Amino acid sequence: MPSDLKDTIKEKIDLLDFLGTKGIVWQNQGSIPKALCIFHEEKTPSFTLSKDRKRYKCYGCNESGDVFDYLMSAEKLTFVEAIRQLSSYLSLDYDDNNFSDEIEKRKKTNIILNEVFEVNNLAQNYFSKQIFDESSENSENVRNYLEERGISSESIKKNFIGYCPDGNMGSLMNFFQSNKVNKRGVLNSNLLSKTDDNDWIDFFRNRVTIAILDEKSNIVGFSGRSLHENSKSKYINSRDSEAFNKSAILYGLDRASENIKLKSQVVVVEGYFDCISGYDRGYKNLVAAMGTQISSENFEKLRRLVTYDSASGEIIFCFDNDSAGKKAAIDTIDKLKDNISSATKNIDKKIRIKICFPSSGKDPDEIFRTNPVEWEDMISLAQNFIDYLIEYYSELYLKGPQKDTYKFLDLLLPFIIESCDEVQQSFYLSKISKLTDLSFDLLKSESSNLSKSKYRKKTKTIKDEDRIRRVIFNPEKAQEKHFLAILLDSNDLFENVKDIEDVYFSDLHYRSVFKLWKQSQEVIDRKRLSEDLIFIYDEIEDYIKNDFLVDPDLSKDIELENVKNRLAIDYQKRKLNEAEMRLLELENNEHKDDVAITSLMDELVKITENIKELERSEVT
Repeated sequence: MPSDLKDTIKEKIDLLDFLGTKGIVWQNQGSIPKALCIFHEEKTPSFTLSKDRKRYKCYGCNESGDVFDYLMSAEKLTFVEAIRQLSSYLSLDYDDNNFSDEIEKRKKTNIILNEVFEVNNLAQNYFSKQIFDESSENSENVRNYLEERGISSESIKKNFIGYCPDGNMGSLMNFFQSNKVNKRGVLNSNLLSKTDDNDWIDFFRNRVTIAILDEKSNIVGFSGRSLHENSKSKYINSRDSEAFNKSAILYGLDRASENIKLKSQVVVVEGYFDCISGYDRGYKNLVAAMGTQISSENFEKLRRLVTYDSASGEIIFCFDNDSAGKKAAIDTIDKLKDNISSATKNIDKKIRIKICFPSSGKDPDEIFRTNPVEWEDMISLAQNFIDYLIEYYSELYLKGPQKDTYKFLDLLLPFIIESCDEVQQSFYLSKISKLTDLSFDLLKSESSNLSKSKYRKKTKTIKDEDRIRRVIFNPEKAQEKHFLAILLDSNDLFENVKDIEDVYFSDLHYRSVFKLWKQSQEVIDRKRLSEDLIFIYDEIEDYIKNDFLVDPDLSKDIELENVKNRLAIDYQKRKLNEAEMRLLELENNEHKDDVAITSLMDELVKITENIKELERSEVT
C-alpha cells in the first residue's frame, strides 16, 4: 500500500546522507548537524536535523518537515515523484500502479469539493435573497437588527451576510431542487438536517448567516447568528466536512491578507462582526478564529504574511476584557508556545507577539462603531505577551493567600528562556527579580540551567528544584544572606571559609561585607562598618531572629559548608554563562579566531568539571 511504502521510506531515510547528495554541506556532523539553509539566504547556518535525522528545521526561516516535505518544497516534486525518487535512492520496490487508487481518491475529493462550493454559492444567493425580501416582516426585522449594529445594506452584500428564515420546513431544499442542484453536493454541504420524522429542515433556520470563505475565496461553509438572545447557541457553524474545518480557517483572511502584508501587522479578534465592523471602517488587517483558539498552522500563515515584505512584523491578539477573555489569552499563548518561541527568536524575520483588551464592557465591534480612535490607541498600547504573562501570573501567585512564588517562576521562566534573546532575558529577569525579591544572578543561573535542560522536551522545568525552593520560601530569598547569617551568628566558623573569594557574591553589598571580614580575618562588629553597610547587618540580624538558620537535619558547620559550596557553584555557573556568550560571539564572527575558540572550549570543559565536582561534594 502507498502509506506502507511512505512509512518505510521515512523509517529508512537518513537525511544527513540524503541531503548531502543534494549538495548540502554540513558544517558539524556531530549530534546537531548544521548547514546553510536553501530556503532563504543566510550567512550563519541555521538549517538543522533532528537527533534521529528524520526531520529538518531551519531556525532562520522556520521551514521544517520530513524528506517528502523537502523534495516537494525544494525541488517542487509531486508526492508521486518524490516517492519514485526515494524508492530508487533506497533501492525499494516501486510500481506506479500502486498509487492509482490514491490519485483517483484525490480526484474524487476535488470533485466533491467543487460540488459543495457550487451548492454553497447557490445557498448564499438564497440567503441574500431572503434578507432583502421586502414582503417579509422577518426579513425587515433582520435588516433593522443589523442596521442597529451599524451594518448597512451595502455592507450586507459586501460581507456575504444573509438570512435563513424559519418558514416552511425544507425551504432551502425546495430552492435547491428548483435549481436542479447535484444531490450529493447538497448532502455534503451539511446545510440541511433530517428530523426524526425523516423530513429535511434548514440547518441555519431563523439565523443571520455569514458566509465563510477560504484563502481562494471559495465559500466553504457558513456561520449562523441566532436572532434570539436567550438561544442556547448564539452562533453555530457548518459541521466539519471535507470542505469545512473550522480549526483550519481564519475568517476574513481572503480579504485581509494583502493588507496584512502591507502593514506587516495582523490583529486577531474573536468575532465575525468585529472583523466586519473593522473592514467597513477601513481597518482591513483583521482576522477571526472560528470560535476556537488559533491553530499552530494558522499562526504560521500569519507569521509569513506579516513578514512578507518586511524583516519584522506584529501579531496582536485582541480578547474580551473579562475573566474569560484574560484566561483565553493565557490559553492561546500556552497553546502556541513552540510557535511563538520559534517566531520571536528568528534572526532574519523578527516577530512581536502582543496582547490587548478593549475598555471594559466593550468589544471591537462596538469600538469601531462608536470611537475608532479608541481602537487605534488600544492597538498602539498593546502589551508584549511576556509583560502580559507577568502581570497575569503576578496577580495569581504573588499576592494574597494563594501566594506561590515557585509556581510563578515555573510558569514564566520557560517562556522567557524560549522566546527572548539575551537582552530581553536580562530585562525580564530583572523585572522578576524586583517582583519576587530573588537575586538577579540566581534567576540568571537557573535560566541557564533551564535552557540546557531542553524545556520543550517536557523535562522538569526548574532543574535545581530543592535549591530554588529553599531560596523562595526563605523571606529574604538569598543564599548569600544565609551564608553571612550563619557566620554572624557563629563567629567561630569563620575559620572554615577563609578560602572563599569575595567574587563568589553577586550582591555588591554582601560582597563588601565579606571583603571587610576577610581583611580583618574575623567577623567584625557593626560599629566598625561604614554607614552605607549598616543596613546589611540589620537585615541579617532580622533574618537570624526569625529562625531562618534552623535546620533540624544539619549542624551549622555542615550547613555552612553546603551553602559555601552552593555559592561556589553559582559563581562557576556565572563564569560558564559568560564563557558561552564569548564563544557564541567568536563563532558568529566572520573572521573566526580558531585559537581563541579552542581556548574557550577548553575553559568551558574545565568550568563544567568544576561544577560537577562541587555538586558531588554537597553533604545531605
